[in-house]
Amino acid sequence: MPPKKKKGKGKKKGKKGKKDEAKEEDKFKKTVREIEILKDHLAHRNEIARRSQAAAADATQKLREAESQMSEQKLVQKDVSADLTRQYKTMQTEMGIRLHQLEAEVSHLQQQLTHVRQDLKKTVEEKEKMEKEKNERIRDLETRIDGMEGAYERVLTEALDSLLDRIEVAKVKWEKESINIQENTKKTLLEFGLNHLDI
Repeated sequence: MPPKKKKGKGKKKGKKGKKDEAKEEDKFKKTVREIEILKDHLAHRNEIARRSQAAAADATQKLREAESQMSEQKLVQKDVSADLTRQYKTMQTEMGIRLHQLEAEVSHLQQQLTHVRQDLKKTVEEKEKMEKEKNERIRDLETRIDGMEGAYERVLTEALDSLLDRIEVAKVKWEKESINIQENTKKTLLEFGLNHLDI
């Protein structure tokens, strides 16, 4: 509602009223400009808010998808973890059985090795004993052979000496017989009138 005009001093107040109206009009224009600026700012902010809401909705959707993927990944990891745990337990059990088998095999092989070592020791001792006995027997036989060689040498020497004595006796005997035979032969030849030197 426009302000009421006061009576009196009309001319002066008329000029002032025009000035006031101009000021009011400037204020109004300024206010309209400010409102337009504020509307632009508001529209800009609304656009930013709309974009932010869209981005927020998109981010929320992506978050939900990521959470879904994460849940699926957790389930897969849980399955993989359970499978790996099962495989580990199976492998651990198999390794335990294999270790037990290897320990039993090592124990058995150690027992066999102990027996083999004992047999080897016994065999070596028996071999050494046999070699000692063989060497003793060889020495004994060599001693006996040496003794027998001496005995044979003595026997042979005695036999040869005896043979030589007998030969010598036989020689003397044959020489005597030969002389007797020659004498008899000479006599016989002379009886027949023959000289033994001519024959």
